Amino acid sequence: MATAEISLDSIEFNFNQARLAAPKSKIMAVVKADAYGHGAVKVAQRLQAADAFAVARLSEAVELRQAGISKPITLLSGVFQASQAQLAADYDIDLVIHDESQLELLKYQSHRVWLKLDTGMHRLGIDPKALPLFLNTIAESRLLGLMSHFSDADRPSHPKNAHQLEKLRALTDSIEAPLSMANSAAILSFPSSHLDWIRPGIMLYGSNPLMDREVNLKPAMRLTAPVIAIKKLNIADTVGYGSSWSAQSAVRVGVVAMGYADGYPREIGEGTRVYLNGHEEQIVGRISMDMLSVSFSPDQLAQVGDTVEFWGNRMPIESVAAQAQTLSYTLMCNVGPRVPRVYREAI
Repeated sequence: MATAEISLDSIEFNFNQARLAAPKSKIMAVVKADAYGHGAVKVAQRLQAADAFAVARLSEAVELRQAGISKPITLLSGVFQASQAQLAADYDIDLVIHDESQLELLKYQSHRVWLKLDTGMHRLGIDPKALPLFLNTIAESRLLGLMSHFSDADRPSHPKNAHQLEKLRALTDSIEAPLSMANSAAILSFPSSHLDWIRPGIMLYGSNPLMDREVNLKPAMRLTAPVIAIKKLNIADTVGYGSSWSAQSAVRVGVVAMGYADGYPREIGEGTRVYLNGHEEQIVGRISMDMLSVSFSPDQLAQVGDTVEFWGNRMPIESVAAQAQTLSYTLMCNVGPRVPRVYREAI
């Protein structure tokens, strides 16, 4: 019964914000994890102005190709087996190389590749000392460029950001190849990091990647569910498993068809707000697999069938994530497969 309304207009608007921020850079739009829960095929079809797309799993790249997406697709994690390399070749997928095992696997292949350098995040990336080996092994005609990734771009003032960028520039100073470093946060706050390619991800979906400032983005997902029952409670009546919440006065409570199987986190605190009929109301009791409960304010005239917004235009997803002590990324990606994505021009 829950629904995720997706605004393709908003995604395109946010894409254009990336282009405005970095007008001289090419754009590799990140659509991994089913476009952060928004539907990778639909998003890629809308963002044909992108110069390339990026995914994290080979299956994600194959899905895009099978849907008719012809733009370059980069597999950020690369491949690790000969069968994966063959499948990537069959579907014309560009690969990132970040480990010597991948270099050995691909040195005699024809795939176009990005080399990923570790400039300080210490997750994926080539040890700078080993870079000459990679450059000497991969034919120049196959090299798309060199990339790295910020560890602290969500905090623009963090000194490590400038240090990582400086390290990438120093390592590639004598190499004539395109460079890519900027994720969403860096695109919006660190112009000198834009380089030849930018890689917008979370900003495409309208969530603010920065911790210390507002940005001009439009939410692309509106998560809603209907009221399916209304209860009239008396003082001391409890709601839900564990009887963790009890009414302090007579109150009407709506039962809503939204639960943790739909992607709404069970860890959310009581008192988290939702939007219903022009009012912000509060969640009460524990989140169940398929349902949760919302207390109604005295002037709430809700009826069975009315729509509750959990995040979207009126309830910022960042606020919900903060209540659950998580990130907007997590909420978007965890919207369950049983929740239909309904595509609209605007939400």
